[in-house]
Amino acid sequence: MSAIPIRPAEPADAPRLREIALAAYAKYVDRIGLEPGPMGADYEEAIESGEVWVAMADDDVAGYAVMRRAGGDGVLLENLAVAPGHQGRGIGRALIAQVETRATASGAAYVELFTHEAMTENRRLYARLGYEETGYLVESGYRRVLMKKTL
Repeated sequence: MSAIPIRPAEPADAPRLREIALAAYAKYVDRIGLEPGPMGADYEEAIESGEVWVAMADDDVAGYAVMRRAGGDGVLLENLAVAPGHQGRGIGRALIAQVETRATASGAAYVELFTHEAMTENRRLYARLGYEETGYLVESGYRRVLMKKTL
């Protein structure tokens, strides 16, 4: 498999990121009974204040990852999505690897993330990539699982 091109997001990417989030997370609405947080995220703000990476495929943004400093010596993988037509091609894994590389370069000791407890396929993927479940939280109706990977 050839390398997946990844670049920093630009303000002009915000509408595409929103479009990807709406499409990628739509399948979870019935499962969890709420719209997942990324469906309503402010992508302009994320690009301005966080570190957002986009994966390219066929000259189009195919997926993205939003990361932020988590406080202490960690990084939060805040939001990750791949457009449905591009799923299953390693784009999500490549974006996670990018976040981990950037976290390591910044001196972070770990990457943490939250996912909904009902998003079992995501939990399995993160576990395969070395993330461990470290806690649970119910917040605004969302049943979140905290996962963490030591770098």
